[in-house]
Amino acid sequence: MFSRARGKDSEGGGTAAVQKSSVPSIISADLRITGNLESDGDIQIDGTVDGDIRSGRITVSETAVVKGALEAETVRIAGKVTGQIKARQVTLLKSAKVVADVMQESIAVEPGASFEGNCRHYTRDAVVTPTPRKVEALVAPTMPRKPPVEAVKPPPVAAVGGGSPQAN
Repeated sequence: MFSRARGKDSEGGGTAAVQKSSVPSIISADLRITGNLESDGDIQIDGTVDGDIRSGRITVSETAVVKGALEAETVRIAGKVTGQIKARQVTLLKSAKVVADVMQESIAVEPGASFEGNCRHYTRDAVVTPTPRKVEALVAPTMPRKPPVEAVKPPPVAAVGGGSPQAN
C-alpha cells in the first residue's frame, strides 16, 4: 500500500518518469511575504505578497493582497492586486479589485469586478513596445484661470401703466 517505487514502471523495462505535482504552492491567509516569488508550477496566494510573482499559473484568492508584478501563462484574481499583470489568459472574478496595467492575449472580467488601469493585447510572437506618452498631455495647462464672470442682470421690465423702462 505505501511501497516505494523501485525504479521500474508498471510495464517493466524502463525507469519510472518523474511527474510534476499538480498541487500548487500555497501562501496561506496568515502569511505575509516581502520579496519576489518564482516557480515553474502553480502558485495560490491566500495571504499578502509585497513583491513580484512569476509562475506557470497564479491564483489570487479573495483574502489575498498582492503589490507587485504578476507574470504567468494563466492568472485568476479574486482578491486585491496592485501592479502589473502579464499573462496569456487573465480572469478577474467578481470579487477582484485590480489596479494594474494588464498585458494579455485574452481577458475575462466578471460582473462586479473592479478594474482600474490600462489593458493591452499582445501575442508571444509580437514584440510589445509601450507607446510613449508626453507629460504635457497628462498635465493640465498651467495658464492662469480667468475670474468667474459675474451674473448679467436682465434689463428692467416696463412698468404696468405705460411707464418707460428708463424712468426707473
